[in-house]
Amino acid sequence: MTVGLRGLWEEDGAVPDMTLGADAILPWGSGMNANEMAWLMNDPDPDRWPVVAWRRHHSWGESPWALFDCNMVQFITRMMLGQFEACRLGDASLWKQTDTFVSWREQHRRLGAGLDPSTGEPDPYAHMYPITEDWP
Repeated sequence: MTVGLRGLWEEDGAVPDMTLGADAILPWGSGMNANEMAWLMNDPDPDRWPVVAWRRHHSWGESPWALFDCNMVQFITRMMLGQFEACRLGDASLWKQTDTFVSWREQHRRLGAGLDPSTGEPDPYAHMYPITEDWP
């Protein structure tokens, strides 16, 4: 896990404005949606290490890395209680922002109708996705 996460740190450019190298990352956990959490070993005192997370789901142009200025226990507590300003790891269920389930058949119907398969809203790009009999 350490080698892989440190590789992502190097490939993705780390946390914005961070100058520490990949050897400053010490993984400690994986979460839902394939998020990876680690300590940022930026202090001689391990009790002062903040949490960094590599997020599989992030906004376009945003770094997949996020820095949480808290220790691991505070991070887990805040995540489980939904106490961060917004969900930073892609699973918004703690913020009562869950998506509804849409079957593949309904997604197929929506796409054929020019709608976004997940939301049902008009999708100007729906024509870009070919619909075949073996879809999905």
